[in-house]
Amino acid sequence: MSDDPLVAPRAGLTGARAELARDLEVVAHRAWPPLHVTELAGWTLRASAGASRRGNSVWAHGDVPDLPAALATVTDFYRAAGLPPTFQQTPVSRPSGLAAVLDAADFDDTGPTDVCTAPLAGFARPVRAGPPTLRVLCASGPDETWLTVAGQVLATFDTQRDGTLAVLGALRLPTVYVTAAVDGVPIAVGRGVADGRWLGIYSMATLPAARGQGAARQVVATLASWAAQQGATYAYLQVEEVSTVARRLYAELGFRPVYRYSYRRGPIPPAPPIPATGSAGSARSARPAFSAQERNA
Repeated sequence: MSDDPLVAPRAGLTGARAELARDLEVVAHRAWPPLHVTELAGWTLRASAGASRRGNSVWAHGDVPDLPAALATVTDFYRAAGLPPTFQQTPVSRPSGLAAVLDAADFDDTGPTDVCTAPLAGFARPVRAGPPTLRVLCASGPDETWLTVAGQVLATFDTQRDGTLAVLGALRLPTVYVTAAVDGVPIAVGRGVADGRWLGIYSMATLPAARGQGAARQVVATLASWAAQQGATYAYLQVEEVSTVARRLYAELGFRPVYRYSYRRGPIPPAPPIPATGSAGSARSARPAFSAQERNA
């Protein structure tokens, strides 16, 4: 992907760029509040009923005094949640040697995602592209129409819908839900979260049969216009490496990369043995610690 202008560094951030990456991780954490949190020194352990990878991963934003002990605590936390131990690995994750430790522990490395930013002034204006019957509607919450379109494109609103709605219900920042329709038929949605100078662009989804009609561009412009009224001046978004169509659009809108992160998912450890009970010589069979669903999560 050498010709992709949104590819960001995975490591080696310093100075102002590293500080911006740390700030964006804080803002993104507030925009997707996990349902359950355990603080472990400089790590935040997040669990959200399986809804999204961010909401079910460790945010390693600081140091821990004993790394092996901290990894064991992470394993126990996610075992109790019925999830595999998972880290969100960024260029500013701490401690600095965390990536090597996860490599040695056979944590996989999936879902490379670039965090990009752009000034709102570049696209917070009406868009003329698209059919003349393209219209957008803004709402303060996700209605069934919005959820139906999102669920046809995004797993978070399909198989993970219950957990996702619980996360969104916990969100306290100003949020807008945008639906684009052509001839009254909904074809695209998006969600915006305002946090100080930042607009977070989330849940962008266009039905496959309706792509290329300018709906996503109109949704982004509408989100930006709304955010400007909230006092925001910049936008950020997270776009996966595999989302080639979306990446082209965001590059055209002026987004530029800041950093890349991925998810490091560890192997599910074997269940600890259960001591035998009952009379001598009649050991009871040990129950597995995970259900089939947990083992396959």
